[in-house]
Amino acid sequence: MLKKICLSIILNGRNYCQSTVIKSRPLEGIRILDMTRIVAGPYCSMILADMGADVIKVEKPNTGDESRRFGPPFADIPEYGLLSLYFIALNRNKRSMSLDFQTPTGKKILCQLVETSHVFIENYVPGTLDKYGLGYENLRKINEKLIYCSISGYGTKGPWCKKPGYDIIAASLGGLLNATGKVEPVKVAVPVTDLMTGMYAHGAILAALHRGLGDKIECDLMSTQLSMMINLGSNYLNSGIQTKRWGTEHESIVPYKAFKTLDGFFTLGAGSDCQFKSFCELIHRPELAKDERFMTNVSRVKYRDQLYRIIEPILASKTNCEWTNTFNGAPFPCGSVNDLSQAFNNEHSKAINIVQEIDCTYNIKLKLVGPAVTFQNTSNKIIREPPLLGQHTDEILKSLGLDVNEISKLRTEGVV
Repeated sequence: MLKKICLSIILNGRNYCQSTVIKSRPLEGIRILDMTRIVAGPYCSMILADMGADVIKVEKPNTGDESRRFGPPFADIPEYGLLSLYFIALNRNKRSMSLDFQTPTGKKILCQLVETSHVFIENYVPGTLDKYGLGYENLRKINEKLIYCSISGYGTKGPWCKKPGYDIIAASLGGLLNATGKVEPVKVAVPVTDLMTGMYAHGAILAALHRGLGDKIECDLMSTQLSMMINLGSNYLNSGIQTKRWGTEHESIVPYKAFKTLDGFFTLGAGSDCQFKSFCELIHRPELAKDERFMTNVSRVKYRDQLYRIIEPILASKTNCEWTNTFNGAPFPCGSVNDLSQAFNNEHSKAINIVQEIDCTYNIKLKLVGPAVTFQNTSNKIIREPPLLGQHTDEILKSLGLDVNEISKLRTEGVV
């Protein structure tokens, strides 16, 4: 949807109104109560906030989301103290409200917010909020169209349902860690199981919003991890094949891995026979594509060790930059193994403007990685800095009709 606004411009002492068209955001008008912490839930709500939803992050007074203290490193905020860069990465575009829902008054305030909210997201151990009268069955009596999304480690069924869940544990139990690394299991550098669970949750919430009826959504790390095993899971379920650790290699495609070069590592993958032929020509070994051992991908998988013994010394003879130039325009995907400086400062990353610097209301500048999705006719952008704990408590309470004295009393009582 496009909006027309009037920009006030003063010229020669006279005020002119200039009509300008700006893009709205797709989830404007949607309110989300976010009672999640750490990664999966906050990542889900951040994506929705980027799209324009009013996300109210409900946090425990004085402590808040545990990830606020995950560090170092921290941002040093004047008159506030330290705020974890981990938290900053997952909580832009939200408002923070401190509230102790375990108190009768705090529960009453939360229920008032439920009345005017479209979505409620929580990631407590299943059954925890039911003890406080804040489970799905309780809240849908207040708002029958409420979409209640529960994110947990192992879901609400099965013998593990009450276990706390962390990304690396779900990755261990769900088979990912056993398939990652070379000799020993290796953790992925970012919590991909958490992030994928957040992605599943955000997609399910959008589907429920589209349907327009109240619903309860359940997402859990274990189910997400098992679904993420894709071809490896399919191989085991249908052929009984147990995966092995391939490092950067691919079980079913050769050549496909990170190769050592003169100054680092360079990754390439030739997924088809035509791509392999092109690769052989560019490294000046066209005869390899005619060798019976390497003519098809099936045979290359069989003779991978022999092929790698031939091409590894070739790739080790030049720098990443030289190979980038050599393979420029090639039909197969390839690229340097970049450190973060190279990842953020290359010509492509700069051209897409995915890194945004914002001036925070708490007097520091932050660089944030913006949304990975763009819309042609609507907007999806950063408009709020990651919030300080309880930064928006007063404005949210005032929207419920409370005055300054009532808010002060709640603060004295430890409710907010």
